[in-house]
Amino acid sequence: MNMSSVRKYLLHGAVVLLGLTGIARADIYNPTWLVTAWTTTTGKIGGTNFINAASQPAPSAVDALASFTYSGQLSFDNTNKQGQSNTYADFFTNTANISNFSGTGGEAAFLGTTMSSPGSSNYSYLEFSLQGPAANIAAGTYVTITHDDGASSYANGNNVTYSPGETQAVSDTGTLPVGSMTSFAVDYVEANGAPAVLKVDVPEPGSVLLLGTGLLVLGLVVRRRQKAL
Repeated sequence: MNMSSVRKYLLHGAVVLLGLTGIARADIYNPTWLVTAWTTTTGKIGGTNFINAASQPAPSAVDALASFTYSGQLSFDNTNKQGQSNTYADFFTNTANISNFSGTGGEAAFLGTTMSSPGSSNYSYLEFSLQGPAANIAAGTYVTITHDDGASSYANGNNVTYSPGETQAVSDTGTLPVGSMTSFAVDYVEANGAPAVLKVDVPEPGSVLLLGTGLLVLGLVVRRRQKAL
């Protein structure tokens, strides 16, 4: 293969990779979520115990404490120690991201509600549903859910990560479906008091961008050297 062919393939590869970077960027990188929250002090929500059931189907919306829109990545970390405050305000520290609130008593009363206490009778269940489809997910795109207590995630109705029961802080990783992701949801249970952790990470395809840029630079270097000869 001559130098002209090498240069052509390198430049073509860089363009393709840079194009894939643009395709991979979707709503999941700049998300808006519909949040539904349930809290119980009796050990049951609508007659069912969900403490070790952070999975679909979620409790009935009729029994929900509140629902609202949350804008931005899910990154919540109440680092208070066991026995210390564990309210929704400790969890949703960036309250400016909350809008369209609906719930008995209003947003302030909701934020002051205790999410969970030591023991199994007082706990909360939250479901975060991505609003709007995330189209054209690139092959190999993955999601990492870091949580204490239970958390599971679902894309297009299919399980991506599954860890429904109480646990210490762990990270679960799953691969998102290729192509159009018509729905994505994270179900989370907070139990047994502080701390409370839920972080959802879908890394943007920066590594693809870096590789594509490198190939582009390499192609230009080859072209300059060919001209020098």
